[in-house]
Amino acid sequence: MNRLITAAAGGLLALFAMYWDDSLHTDVGRDTFWSPPHALLYGSLMVTLAATAWWGIERSRGQDLRTTMADPLLRWAVVSAGAIGISAPADEAWHVAFGRDAVLWSPPHLLAIVATFALAVTLLRAIAAEGGGGSLVLGSGLVLAASLAPVMEYESDVPQYSPVWFLPAAATGITLAIVLIRRFDPHPWAVTRAALVATAVRLAVIPVLAGLGHSTPIVPPVLVVALAADVVRGWRTSPWGLAPVVPLAVHAAYVPLLPVLPHGTTLAADRIVPSLLVSLGGSALVVLLAEGLPRTGLPFIRTAGLAVAALTLALPLLSTGRAVAHDPGQGTEAGEARWRAMVRGSRIDVTVAPEPGTTSGATLVARRAGEELSAPLQSSGSGVYRGSIVVPDSGRWFVYAAFPDTGTRSTETWIPVEAGSSQVLQETRPLYLPPAPQKDGAGRMTAAVALYGLSGVILVAVARSGRGRTQLPQA
Repeated sequence: MNRLITAAAGGLLALFAMYWDDSLHTDVGRDTFWSPPHALLYGSLMVTLAATAWWGIERSRGQDLRTTMADPLLRWAVVSAGAIGISAPADEAWHVAFGRDAVLWSPPHLLAIVATFALAVTLLRAIAAEGGGGSLVLGSGLVLAASLAPVMEYESDVPQYSPVWFLPAAATGITLAIVLIRRFDPHPWAVTRAALVATAVRLAVIPVLAGLGHSTPIVPPVLVVALAADVVRGWRTSPWGLAPVVPLAVHAAYVPLLPVLPHGTTLAADRIVPSLLVSLGGSALVVLLAEGLPRTGLPFIRTAGLAVAALTLALPLLSTGRAVAHDPGQGTEAGEARWRAMVRGSRIDVTVAPEPGTTSGATLVARRAGEELSAPLQSSGSGVYRGSIVVPDSGRWFVYAAFPDTGTRSTETWIPVEAGSSQVLQETRPLYLPPAPQKDGAGRMTAAVALYGLSGVILVAVARSGRGRTQLPQA
């Protein structure tokens, strides 16, 4: 049991490091492999994998290979650890073949997230198999915390896609986490206990990042969602009750809090209904995949009808586009640029002085959530450029200054600003030659389908794993 507790603690520390790394990218840009958050991330993952391997060796002692591989817990430990191992070289190969990709939902990044979630579920199952007890709280907390990793950028106000996808992604992940926590932890308040752990980890992240001078993520109100799920469980034990309860609780908890939480991605009023409808459909799909058809048709018919109606109504109202990453890999440094940015509500006025000097024709660009706005930068002599741009939404925008070069590409520099505030920023930022844009084509599409497909297969298999242990009767 001690090995499993060590592995789960290492997993929570790895999630801590992920938020630290995301904050560093947001405030500073691309860093080296040996940066402190990377060292903590890879070190804690190594602790988790080593402790899991040690537990596996002890569990399989005295067994032949066939008997060992027939053990579902050992199989899942190998699969999840193997998927984590595959994701790193897959990410590097993706960058080499198709260009830099700083989007969290890119195929190799999503595979790493899914593999980490699978390992968290495996640890929870193993703790339950070893007798559980109080250690189940740690395992359940890791599962719930890992389910929020896909919305890490939304929680830090660096959305790559439309904010309308934030709460559906959160609700779908939380629904899956709750189904699995209930499956392996019989405690009547299992989800609430897990939410306390996940909240404590996030509360620990904030003072550390603030002390380092970095921006911080929000503390997600998952405790409200967990309480709602556990309370409803008292009179509605079927897992199908989660399909409407979790999305409703997520929106009731998140929507009013996001505007007042520092660095939370807010949801516009006209997007709340589409967001809720997609969340209902996503949660219903999760329960169907995880629990299968109920023994009686009424809950399934009711929930399936709700999912179909929700998606039918919501999808025409949604818009997606290819993400425009705020940190496109940066590139070869070519000097420095002195910035002065003045933010007054939605208007951003900038003065940029790149070194070495550049030619005329510079452009000011603002990016957020896949949206890109541009305006000219006027030279005022002595290598100084001035410009202004008005953005439509409040929140963190990444403002770029792009300067024409004698070659086929421009040098550029960027700075993060908080639209909707009143601030004056003066910083010296790197001036760099960005890498070539990502290459599209059949090869990229094939690789994306393969990696997304592998992630999907793992996720569905994890959702259905250990169903024989379920603590909840079917409807």
